[in-house]
Amino acid sequence: MISKPILALFLMILSTVCLAQEGFKFGPQVAFITSRTHVLDKLPDNYNFRFKSGFKLGFSAQYGFTPRFVLGTGLSYVNKGYRVFNDTNSKGNVLKSNSSHIELPVNMIFKFKMGASSRMRFLLGGTLNYQLQTDQKILANEGNTFAIKESKQQQLYPMLNTGVEIASENKAGNVFVFGVYYSQAFSNQSILHISGSKASNTDVFSLGYRGSYIGIGLSYLFDLKNFKKEEVFFY
Repeated sequence: MISKPILALFLMILSTVCLAQEGFKFGPQVAFITSRTHVLDKLPDNYNFRFKSGFKLGFSAQYGFTPRFVLGTGLSYVNKGYRVFNDTNSKGNVLKSNSSHIELPVNMIFKFKMGASSRMRFLLGGTLNYQLQTDQKILANEGNTFAIKESKQQQLYPMLNTGVEIASENKAGNVFVFGVYYSQAFSNQSILHISGSKASNTDVFSLGYRGSYIGIGLSYLFDLKNFKKEEVFFY
């Protein structure tokens, strides 16, 4: 026979677990992102590179296990790229490129209470990134005095995700999320061979592009229970 203290302890744990379940939420996600290349060896004085803007569109799905922990995933289309400048050209001094990707993230989200309906959330996880383009891309300015031959290195590669979010929940249980995110790849997605023309087989230098990016995003997550049909009783 189970003693009363053990039974009371079991009921208290069960009650805590049940109350801690925050359930399944899902909804659209949009983000403005920016990324750039990086130096492999040495950058000549007359060349430089800058951040290139892009965007992310998709949906997010999250399950709240406790008031402090959420497991999240989703699926996104990501458009990101780079800009490279040749300062010796008076015209056609910049070449820029964008590439399309599909991302599948898995993130742990830790929540801390800010107010009655607001939470500060810290995100840590990983993303599997799939690059849609497979063919080699060659860019050149109008005068054919500045060219980039982009050599694909990996079509499928992992990334590390970090982020800080502020989430606000309304009376219906839906959640609006604003966040700042950073995704880091650890190997090159592409190698950029910089040369003086499309036909040149001699590189002036090379750059690496990992596809890492920083972004600002918005999500609106619907509580699944709001889509359940209400029971109707006939008397």
